[in-house]
Amino acid sequence: MATSMLAAAAFAVLLFFQSAFACALGTLTGKISDEKGEGIPGVSILLKGSGKGTSTLADGTFSLDGVDEGSVLTISFVGYVTQEVTVGNRTTLDVTLVSDQKLLNELVVVGYGEQKKVNVIGSVSQIDSDALENRPVTQISQAITGQMPGVTVTTGSGRPGANGGTIRVRGVGSFGATPDALILVDGIPSTLNDISPDDIQSISVLKDASSAAIYGARSANGVILVTTKNGGSGKATVSYNGYVGFNEPTQLPDFVNSWEYAEMFNIASGTTAYSAEDIAKFRSQADPDNFPNTKFLDMLFSEKGIQTGHTININGGNERAKYFISGGYISQDGIVPKNNFKRYNVRLNLENDLGRNFKLTTRIGASSQLRKEPQATGNKGGELTDQLIQNAVRYPAVFLGQASNGDFGIGPESGGTPVSWIASSSYFRNPQNRLTTNMKLNWQPIPGLNLSAIGGYNFALLERVSYNASQRLSPTVNLAQSMLNQDRNKEIYKTLQFIGEYSKSFGKNTIDFLLGYSFENELSDYMSGYRQGFPSNDYTAIDMGGADNQQVNGYDEQWAIQSYFGRLRVNREDKYLFETTLRYDGSSRFPDNNKYAVFPSAAAGWRISEEQFLKGVSWLSNLKLKASWGILGNQNIGNYPYQTVLNSGANYPFGNGITTGASYSVYRDANIKWESTRTTDVGIETEFFNRKLGFNATYFQRNTTDILFKPSASVSSVLGVTISETNTGEAQNKGWEFDGFYRDRVGKLNYSLSGNFSIIQNKVVSLGLGNVRQPNGLVGNGSTLFNGFPMEMYYGYLSDGVFLDQADIDAWPNQSTITPGARPGDLRYKDISGPNGVPDGKVDATYDRTYLGSRIPKYTYSFNADLRYKAFDFSLFLQGAAGVQGQLNNYAGVAFFNLGNIQRWQMEGRFDPNNPQRYPEYPRLEVVTNSGTPNTVQSDFWVQNAAYLRVKNVQLGYSLPASALNKLRIDRLRLYVSIENPLTFSGFREGWDPEINTSGPYYPILSTYTFGVNIKF
Repeated sequence: MATSMLAAAAFAVLLFFQSAFACALGTLTGKISDEKGEGIPGVSILLKGSGKGTSTLADGTFSLDGVDEGSVLTISFVGYVTQEVTVGNRTTLDVTLVSDQKLLNELVVVGYGEQKKVNVIGSVSQIDSDALENRPVTQISQAITGQMPGVTVTTGSGRPGANGGTIRVRGVGSFGATPDALILVDGIPSTLNDISPDDIQSISVLKDASSAAIYGARSANGVILVTTKNGGSGKATVSYNGYVGFNEPTQLPDFVNSWEYAEMFNIASGTTAYSAEDIAKFRSQADPDNFPNTKFLDMLFSEKGIQTGHTININGGNERAKYFISGGYISQDGIVPKNNFKRYNVRLNLENDLGRNFKLTTRIGASSQLRKEPQATGNKGGELTDQLIQNAVRYPAVFLGQASNGDFGIGPESGGTPVSWIASSSYFRNPQNRLTTNMKLNWQPIPGLNLSAIGGYNFALLERVSYNASQRLSPTVNLAQSMLNQDRNKEIYKTLQFIGEYSKSFGKNTIDFLLGYSFENELSDYMSGYRQGFPSNDYTAIDMGGADNQQVNGYDEQWAIQSYFGRLRVNREDKYLFETTLRYDGSSRFPDNNKYAVFPSAAAGWRISEEQFLKGVSWLSNLKLKASWGILGNQNIGNYPYQTVLNSGANYPFGNGITTGASYSVYRDANIKWESTRTTDVGIETEFFNRKLGFNATYFQRNTTDILFKPSASVSSVLGVTISETNTGEAQNKGWEFDGFYRDRVGKLNYSLSGNFSIIQNKVVSLGLGNVRQPNGLVGNGSTLFNGFPMEMYYGYLSDGVFLDQADIDAWPNQSTITPGARPGDLRYKDISGPNGVPDGKVDATYDRTYLGSRIPKYTYSFNADLRYKAFDFSLFLQGAAGVQGQLNNYAGVAFFNLGNIQRWQMEGRFDPNNPQRYPEYPRLEVVTNSGTPNTVQSDFWVQNAAYLRVKNVQLGYSLPASALNKLRIDRLRLYVSIENPLTFSGFREGWDPEINTSGPYYPILSTYTFGVNIKF
């Protein structure tokens, strides 16, 4: 309801402005021609700022009413340069359009530079600021979801300030080292989610070896390059972008009422724990203090979280000095009380011409953010999701939240409930302050030669303060325990880089040669403290805690990388393209004998459309074939994993006392080395009909070897120690990427349609030392990793409905080792194998478990539509995934788990012995302990199809006419309505978002409804 009212109100405002400022003046006629003098039909001619316009007829002529001497016409057509023409005192106007070379000359940000898009032969995807504008997101990772083929972003939470998505480039590259992409902001390693979207000019993703190998050591899982905005020449312009809106969950599970819970519990337990009289009192709600109906989850997720964002940019300069200054603020209230996230951003980007061919570029960015959350009390401990939210999922409605006299219910464990915890003095604070700076001094001693020195410094102070308070629930129940955990981490990153690049044309050939050196170092300084037994919740400084059990911990650690790199590009006639790179990296994370490694790559491209035999093909605008090969590295395993260290705690008796001792608890491999990823790419790029239509396709294969993995399954416990990372194992990701677009106009309607589709097949090739042949023939660690199957997999039994009666149980293969004393309504598990490789008449864990699916999507896709009609603009963005599985377990998926709740779908879909169905939505109800039951063992019954199609963003905007804005000295004013995540189509469990896999602790993904304004002075 609130959504429709907001949209209706905004639309009425847009219509008001359109009608209020429309006016008619004179008539202008004319003709629009191409460079050959021929008329162009369908050219868009808009009266700037008015929303009025027309289009040319078949012979290129047009007529437009409502113009005067000050009117400015915007003349545009796909494939030609857009022109703005002032009418003056003319009554006729003839204009010649020229071919748009901008599309050909569009630059793409690549490693250590830029390159014309048509000449890029690596696999690089890029989005610009237009794709990020006016999206009400607090984390950039949310905004790039679905925008680029081969880039998968999984958003598993809507938690304010902690809702950044997990980014995977072309699958999951390793089951050992962390498979995260390298993120560089203006060339310096940084985080993606602390930047204001309005500060970003472009985001490029380097996906193959030829584009990413220039970053060698950390590029195996892709490289994300974020470029912030530069200043411009001319008068200063001031821009303001702001929005305000609210959040609500995309979906919420529906838990049953207290009387329904009581009835179902009696069935599950086979008792009359709740009498008929009790159930009637729950249903009547005449005595809610003693027979309540407390919907804990609904009460916890009770807020309409207000969200607002504001950014001011100042942009200007001249030929000698350019500047870009911005300041931003974001505030997001969660749907949980006392839950808020705030972030402030400032940025200063400068470009200064120092004379004598010297140029200095300075980029400084800072952010300060604070995340606040409620917590449970000291007797429970924990934080927002694993206590407050998990127990709101867990606790049934039969328990009291708060009585009419203000007393709180004690809950099923006599420790309070989410209702009481929210009212307590417990809190969590997470302030983070970051400063990023880098300076680049460029010298061009001779034409074509550029020498650069780059210095970068990042500082981060990350803090957490978690206080679990004491609380009085009632006159007879007082939770006296309180405790505080406080930690601080200071990170300092420094880099120094020297780059020389020389570019020279020799007739039809252009050669570009780059050499560089880089040194990077990061120091981390961590300290934490703990106190308990605070005398008052009003004074929670750490030194106010009791002396008993006080703790202080801390450590320092650092890493460094030294690199030498080079790149050679050869371009002949913009037709034949070749590129090769080489990087030599040394990392402190590896021993001296394996500290350095070489990462080479090569790529070639052929722009067939530039060949003479295709010059006469008018409908073909661009056709390029490309291929690449290379080796990339991964070192994301922590610091100094090759060093054997002693751990304290191995105390032993000596004489009459206990002596402090230390021992080796982990066996270390002193010869570990880099993970290596060998990639191969083959692709085609096409554009047709003067670049109205485009289609690209790429096939890729990534083979990762020497995976840094802990093969614990192959080590006997007799050894007495665990084993650390060693180079063993291999994985593969291969697949296809497709993307395309079509843009044109119909009358006064300009439109653009685009989309992408990716197929990624992920599998473990070998665990190496971790290979253990299972009795069922599979080779792996016996639980989560098996050769020939994807990572992040589910492994368990195949089910075939439930038993209907005793005769059904007797006729089924013997599954007594799993389900002793089977009853009607219990799950039936399939007998799929035995000692001889064929079904043996019994079901057991040794032979009858198999692959059930993976959390890694095989297919990802998106579709984007942009429409512009007069002064209105509309965009629709859809995004989805398929070939992916998910699971809800424990409190989120199993009824009556560990004193837990029951959802409506479980109640309504349960097995009914009076009307037995082979395939009920839920097996027979039973009370489930922490250790589970035969029905809750891992099987395909619990693994769900997590495919989905999401309406990611819908936006409607209106730009006010210039005639109204000129008096206010405003260049542009646009109003818009934007909705993020309004609809999701999925067959996942009712009430749960398909991107969430949980056992109870979670924060719903949010829909965001906003109204905003863009102003430019």
